[in-house]
Amino acid sequence: MFYRDGYRLAHHHLDKGLKTSNMETAIGELYQAVDDLLEAFLQRSAKEGKASDCKKGCDWCCHQEVFAVTHEFLYLNEYVRQHLPPETRRSILKKAREKVKLTLNKSVEEQLQIRAACPFLESGACLVYQARPMACRIYLSSSVRSCQAEHDHPHNSTHHPDLFQFPLQAGRMLNEGFVACLKQMGLQVAELPMEQGYSSLVTLKQTMEDWLNKG
Repeated sequence: MFYRDGYRLAHHHLDKGLKTSNMETAIGELYQAVDDLLEAFLQRSAKEGKASDCKKGCDWCCHQEVFAVTHEFLYLNEYVRQHLPPETRRSILKKAREKVKLTLNKSVEEQLQIRAACPFLESGACLVYQARPMACRIYLSSSVRSCQAEHDHPHNSTHHPDLFQFPLQAGRMLNEGFVACLKQMGLQVAELPMEQGYSSLVTLKQTMEDWLNKG
């Protein structure tokens, strides 16, 4: 159901034309849809006695590897360009390139065991919270202790954050359906770690319009 919804959302907007405005509207609605879904889910969970432990200033999960997709990087980059000053953008790019040195040419399993701050993390808060990718939105835990344990012992397979499974599955399916529509329309889509995708995008100066025109 969620896969279908993601596909239909993308198709509804992009069938009108592969334009930057249409793509940004589609992505914005995708994120709003999952945010609304998660808000309702978390309210219900709290009433049932299992509230989320996630809150501003808690950043254990922001030190592990996060993967995002091409359209998310482009949307994120546009947000950065519009909302953050030049010096902050330079700092983010520098931190992204430093993290690339740690994660490049490593397997996914090895990348997931690396602990290094996300380049968008500053003083325990996300600089691009409104434009953060799907993976960040759906990563919700009911136990901050479990997140800390997993952060401190990334090589220990017995430590797992106590994540809510419904948000993970629903968000992933929404994004996969969305991506399936993009591919069907001939767009080149790739999934990369945050620091690699963002730094390469900025270095190549690729814009949403460039990407859409290639499709």
